[in-house]
Amino acid sequence: MPKLKSERHHWWPRCVSRRWSAADGKIGWIKPDGTEIRVPPDQLGLINNGHHVKLASDTADSTPWDFSFEKEFNAADNHFPSLITWLESLERKSPESSEPASRYLAQPATDEQLCAFTESVVSLAVRSPATREASVAFAEDLRGPLASSERNALTGLNMRNYQRTIADSIGANAKFAVLFSPKKEFIYGDGFFHNLKALTVAPRKPKLLVPITPSMSVIISKPRSFMASPRLSTIVLRESEVDQCNHAIQAYSCRALFYRSERPLIDDVFRKGEHLEYAHTNNPIDKLISGLPGVVPNFTASDRE
Repeated sequence: MPKLKSERHHWWPRCVSRRWSAADGKIGWIKPDGTEIRVPPDQLGLINNGHHVKLASDTADSTPWDFSFEKEFNAADNHFPSLITWLESLERKSPESSEPASRYLAQPATDEQLCAFTESVVSLAVRSPATREASVAFAEDLRGPLASSERNALTGLNMRNYQRTIADSIGANAKFAVLFSPKKEFIYGDGFFHNLKALTVAPRKPKLLVPITPSMSVIISKPRSFMASPRLSTIVLRESEVDQCNHAIQAYSCRALFYRSERPLIDDVFRKGEHLEYAHTNNPIDKLISGLPGVVPNFTASDRE
């Protein structure tokens, strides 16, 4: 069996990160201590051999059982360019009302389009550093810090089926929303709001809010009870609502915040340098998700899974 070749794997796909380039062709990368560097998009979200599983104790060695699961993300990356173009073309209405419920606009979508939506967006959660760390956290809690080679192998073994397990369980059967911000920019990070970490079975009530471009974020949610229609909606957020989305990025990120041209003020939650989570569902993001058109009241807001 040929030796597994070293590869550059991206947890932030280049076809997506390039959408975040500013006029200088670079993206701002802020660290928890407040320092910043500007980096070309192709150099961000990079983990060498991040989707390889090498079982030898020495990373320079190889075994007949080494393998790569990078191909699991091929469909997601292939879909992303046309997916973003389609989402950006969707109709929306101006945020005249203060209540989000009256600002949603239902949109037509085929099963094929929504399955591509799920495939691509879920891949961002599966590949994110927050998910990587969660996939090995239990072992480290039991045994303490692991050697680098063992940690990487265990991370890959645990992650290898996440994409198919999660994306196939959602498919087109969920609530989808596209959130537009015509003025204030969204930020991105090495973590974001979702409940898809360290799963061994399909999630019962998956939910995630993910920035895709500086002017567009998306929601996928499959609550315990929801109406079949509308499956896809759009909404234009107010600046205060974008601030709430950006706060979630800071809370769930650990080592990196990314922005295009509007440098965010660093919150104390990001300064901690940990992948944090909201402790309860009484937070702005869960409230936003529970308010999606067609979600039956009193279910999503109380779901902690």
